[in-house]
Amino acid sequence: MIAVKENRQSLEQKIVELVSEYQALKIEQVEKYFGLPSETMAKAFRKLVKKGRISLDQEAGIIRAAKDIREDMKLIRSFWLVLDFLDDCDYHGAAHFPLMLEMYRSGSVYSVFYCMEGDELVICRSIQPLQQSICFQPIVLLEDQAQIEKMSELNAVFCTVEEHGEVAYFTYES
Repeated sequence: MIAVKENRQSLEQKIVELVSEYQALKIEQVEKYFGLPSETMAKAFRKLVKKGRISLDQEAGIIRAAKDIREDMKLIRSFWLVLDFLDDCDYHGAAHFPLMLEMYRSGSVYSVFYCMEGDELVICRSIQPLQQSICFQPIVLLEDQAQIEKMSELNAVFCTVEEHGEVAYFTYES
């Protein structure tokens, strides 16, 4: 779990913490997360690569915690939500199936689920029992907005994310 407003670490330490938490992210996501000039970020990346703390794949535009790590594109797409919530986010971190990640904001928990086409029933059946025993706000990241109709019984916020991070939110209305 990463504390967003924690300032005791150096930029390099924060980059390593972020990339280690999510294992692999797009370089543009890490740059947006820190909001610093690209030259500053590029210098920090070079230092960390030289020290062996991270691995950069410039061709793919991916930064990894280690060379042998394979990126999880569902988690990378989900991370755009962290960036969308960043100004109001207190903590965030990667999670395990059926969750992708969780964010904490002003005492509320936001749990992000990724729903591939065809997995709507599985995701609904995963979220419903959790809602009865845990207090959280589910956000379901869809591959296509049309999936909402297959999840009409779910009390959740739905969203889609474009390749470069544009997030669109939806609610279901019958």
